[in-house]
Amino acid sequence: MVARTLARMGIAATAVDDSALAGSDDTVVLRAAIREGRILVTYNNADFPLLLGDAIRAGVVVPGLVFVDSGTIHSSDIGRLARALAALAKRMTAGEANPSAGIFLTKKS
Repeated sequence: MVARTLARMGIAATAVDDSALAGSDDTVVLRAAIREGRILVTYNNADFPLLLGDAIRAGVVVPGLVFVDSGTIHSSDIGRLARALAALAKRMTAGEANPSAGIFLTKKS
C-alpha cells in the first residue's frame, strides 16, 4: 500500500511483499536493494542496523536505509508513512538528507 501511494506521488517505490523477495531473509533483501540501487525502508530496527554496519565495514556502498519506529509512525498508518517518506525524498533531493549510512524517519520528516 505504501509503495502504491508513493508511486501515485511520483516516487518510484516497490514493496518487498509484492516482489519475488517476499519472505526472503533480511540479508537477501538488503543485498537486492544494494544491487538495484534502492533505498530500503524498514520497521526492523533490530536486524537491519547490524546488517548495514556489516555492509559499510565491508566497503559496500549502500544506497540507503530508512528506519521507521512504530512508536513514531505505526505500520498501519499508510498515509502518514507515505507523507513522511515523500517529505524525506524532497529533503534528499535538496541534499539535506543522506540515508546511505542509515537514517531514522521522524515525525517531522
